[in-house]
Amino acid sequence: MRNLILEKIVNLFLYLLNGFAVFLLLRGHNNPGGGFIAGIIAASGFLLYGIVFGSEAVLKKLGTNPRYVIGAGLLLAFVSAILPIFFQKPPMTALWISIGSYHLGTPLLFDTGVFVLVTGMIVSIITNIMDVLKWNL
Repeated sequence: MRNLILEKIVNLFLYLLNGFAVFLLLRGHNNPGGGFIAGIIAASGFLLYGIVFGSEAVLKKLGTNPRYVIGAGLLLAFVSAILPIFFQKPPMTALWISIGSYHLGTPLLFDTGVFVLVTGMIVSIITNIMDVLKWNL
């Protein structure tokens, strides 16, 4: 039995939680937040979506296999770690560039990698558990 109101609310919550996750990711350098908690919040949006629509809908909404998302997060974190080596600095040293009044650096790249990694990992775990339990409402 479909519940149209629940479906619309969960769809809205998915976008709200992912928007809030990006906000936490971007403010996490100087204030509480960062990639890990942002990834958990984004994955919780996918969890709610999965409870209502099922694991196949979560994978369709994600757009790719969660393992590829995990790999992309690892790659981003790895690139941010080795990038300073090319500038004769120790690994994991923060590098910064200025674009107008914005200052972007490798810590944001690392946090983005953690965000993508955690989101992919939790979505992978959630969808696998839902598939094993054959949990579709």
